Amino acid sequence: MTVSTIRKRTLGKTGLDVTILGFGAAELGHEQIGRDECARVLEGVLDMGINVIDTAHCYEDSESKIGLALGHRRDEFVLVSKCGHSRGKLESPSWTPQAIRESVEMSLDRLNTDHLDVLLLHSCSVKDLGNDDLIGALVRAKEAGKTRFVGYSGDAEPAELAVTMDVFDCLETSVNIVDQQVLDRYLPAAREANLGVLAKRTIANAAWKGVAGRDSFYSDYVRPYVERLETMSFTPESLGFEGSWVELALRFSVYQDGVHCAIVGGTNLEHIRENTRIIEKGPLPEDAERRLRDLWRQHDDGSWVGQV
Repeated sequence: MTVSTIRKRTLGKTGLDVTILGFGAAELGHEQIGRDECARVLEGVLDMGINVIDTAHCYEDSESKIGLALGHRRDEFVLVSKCGHSRGKLESPSWTPQAIRESVEMSLDRLNTDHLDVLLLHSCSVKDLGNDDLIGALVRAKEAGKTRFVGYSGDAEPAELAVTMDVFDCLETSVNIVDQQVLDRYLPAAREANLGVLAKRTIANAAWKGVAGRDSFYSDYVRPYVERLETMSFTPESLGFEGSWVELALRFSVYQDGVHCAIVGGTNLEHIRENTRIIEKGPLPEDAERRLRDLWRQHDDGSWVGQV
């Protein structure tokens, strides 16, 4: 077993000790990466001491690759997955008790485990969060030992509601340099409720690369961030920050009050290793942090809501 030197925090009311940097496995499913290469990446992630792996039943074959590669190391990491909608080869309609049950069983089988550590509803609506039967199915999965803890993954109004619901142990939500509404809108309530908070999209999908210019699903996914960055019109240098874009983004997200673990994906082990070095530098300098927050407040007219 690897002895991690990466800082850890307690994941809210779960009591789980998690490294402040977690690994997001979406790319392992969506990209054309072979199982052997995925195994090399996943083993490398654990060997670095990262102890959180985040996936979902709809991330193509991400779960299967994790199960094959890390089934023998299951006790070394906190396993997070997501459920609820019908993408991912479910036969049941989205946001139904049947979809929850089917999704959970499929995830456990793919992941080669008898339980998840955290099971998250995957970005459902406010209306769905008010469906007692749906929430009940999630609770029953926890009661049956199929997951240790439950939560919500999403943003904006649904996340704002989720943090007020006693049933949830965790929240996964977007936190980054161009997605800051959460910091004032519902992260304080999450702290008050002692929810374990996992930050996603923590490096803003590298929006500074201008990838929204490409004609693809990914470009549409990133476009709001690129547009916000263009509007805010800053660079690390203009903030008086001497590090790279990645360092600026990662140190901003990881060290927001109330965030316990920042999820970052990737398939390049050296980049992941560099991320572990970056987070050891601590929070951003106060001046750079203040300028980032001020720029956000100057330009967000209320419409820059959290991006799923």
